[in-house]
Amino acid sequence: MENREIAKEVIQAIGGEENIASVSHCATRLRVMINDEKLIDKDRVENIDKVKGAFFNSGQYQIIFGTGTVNKIYDEVSKLGVAEATRSEQKQAVPEGNFF
Repeated sequence: MENREIAKEVIQAIGGEENIASVSHCATRLRVMINDEKLIDKDRVENIDKVKGAFFNSGQYQIIFGTGTVNKIYDEVSKLGVAEATRSEQKQAVPEGNFF
């Protein structure tokens, strides 16, 4: 599956673009600020090509892609119009002491 297709599948599985407040990434994970956790189809996310795992933590849904892959998926998600944020900006959006 192409990275663009994976990005589209991720967006759909986490409730669509309207459920995403912002997206960023670290070395291995796509970090997504979610508006409504109940809209995430967690089984569907876990079964997307190249996904190595996913979990909800400290106000973020973190999808593990691994080094070298996550930045490619992030780029495709961004190209599809999802709001980008830096890790610092996402940290400010989470209540004090509840990040990473």
